[in-house]
Amino acid sequence: MTDHVIDHATPRLGSIDRYSPAVLLSLALLFGLLAQALFYRSALGINVGISAIVILAAAYRLRPSGTPIDRLDRWIAPSAVVFGLLPALRVDLMLLLFDVPAAFVLVTMAVVSFSGVPLTRRAADILVILGLVVVGRIVAGGALLLAALPDLGRPLARRSGGRIASVGIGIALAFPFLLIFALLFASADAVFSSAVGNVFDFRKWSIGELIGRMLLAATFTWVAGGLFLLAGRGAETTMSPVLPRLRGLLSSTAGATTLIAVDALFVFFVGLQIAYLFGGIDTLNATGLSYSTYARRGFFELIAVAVLAGGLLFAVELVVSRRTRFYVGAALTLAVATLVIVVSAAYRMQLYQLAYGWTEQRFYALAGIAWLGAGGACAAVLVGRNATRWLPHAAALVGLAVAIAVNIIGPSAYVARQNLERVTNPTALPADASRGLDAQYLATLGDGALPTLVEYLPRLTGSDREALGFTLGMFALYGRDLSPAAFPSFSLDRERARQALLALAEELRSYPPIRGGRTERR
Repeated sequence: MTDHVIDHATPRLGSIDRYSPAVLLSLALLFGLLAQALFYRSALGINVGISAIVILAAAYRLRPSGTPIDRLDRWIAPSAVVFGLLPALRVDLMLLLFDVPAAFVLVTMAVVSFSGVPLTRRAADILVILGLVVVGRIVAGGALLLAALPDLGRPLARRSGGRIASVGIGIALAFPFLLIFALLFASADAVFSSAVGNVFDFRKWSIGELIGRMLLAATFTWVAGGLFLLAGRGAETTMSPVLPRLRGLLSSTAGATTLIAVDALFVFFVGLQIAYLFGGIDTLNATGLSYSTYARRGFFELIAVAVLAGGLLFAVELVVSRRTRFYVGAALTLAVATLVIVVSAAYRMQLYQLAYGWTEQRFYALAGIAWLGAGGACAAVLVGRNATRWLPHAAALVGLAVAIAVNIIGPSAYVARQNLERVTNPTALPADASRGLDAQYLATLGDGALPTLVEYLPRLTGSDREALGFTLGMFALYGRDLSPAAFPSFSLDRERARQALLALAEELRSYPPIRGGRTERR
């Protein structure tokens, strides 16, 4: 399949050229001003979702008239909105580190799809090349608009309605200078400062803050300018997919032999280790290893095996000349054996957590196992249908689905609840499992866990309650402003944590200090 350059006639927005530097730069500047108001000294929250929606709305309006969005790409824009709004739900650091970049990538993909460039149906290698082209377009887009700055407003002045747009451009350009001059005049003259202070509270402003806001606005303006150019002109690549041309480098006999050799090793490994994988604590004692050492080392080794096996299967599928029944059987065997390895890794981690409890790292490790397991199931289906070329697409979509599920569950709240249940209701634990409460760790889980910790505090007794109460007061309440957060920073986790602390603030301040601390995690 060859990707052609997409050329579109320049449409009109009313009687104004919607792709003129005046329009694109004006929109980018307006978005930059909005973004600095949303993000400057504000925690990530609903501001991410608002920015994503504004960019998508503007880009959709700027798309070439009459250009349809590929039907396989219609999932991209809704997914971008979902991931943009997830920071308004969860504030866990690991989730933000995934959700925010994912939202940006999905917004960029949606903008490209608006221009009529198909994405989902493209081969994986072409998507990589297209991604590099898009990054270059975004970086160069701001420069192209700035290079056209001397002509700003000229295309509009000769059109109906152009004077209004030109006035808007002038106000946008004058705004930062008005602020600078007003601050300087206020510093130089007390009368002017008092007069202006009756309208604007300049005590909250400084030259340093103004410079910071301007730099932030300029950054967002640059990126938005590149995205708006992409919406109207698309991304170009004339390269044909490389991966299909690799087929035939390996004979079917050689490919089948490779997979059968690996299959034999997998079957031998599972057969030899079956007692240790599913035998529980009693079987483990025979190895002479500590439970912690065995579970950690075994888990990461098995995950590495699953990842490498998936990569090997995908690579052989790309280069094998013919898919004989013998070869397909070997490939399916490897896919199924990999699933068994993933299940054994999950079971091993479950035993470990039954013994020692939950941490955020173990939660995300299990989320990774879920992704590998679902990816392995997709691989088995795709191998059977001779569609392995879609495996990267399936892995990406499964990853997004797992990420949404993790956000819905709420890792920190889940971890806190599971560990508190071990203390308040330990009947389901193994006889030799740890039952201690690591109050210091629980109190540092963040805002997502605070409502759960406050909920369980009355159920605890004795030293456990005192330890959790004191650590909550020390780590979560002390020095915290319990007033409502500014709207751009709104997040459901953050607001629920604030309300929970407000309800229990006096009690938390009454707990006496505890000596030392204990750590039950392993």
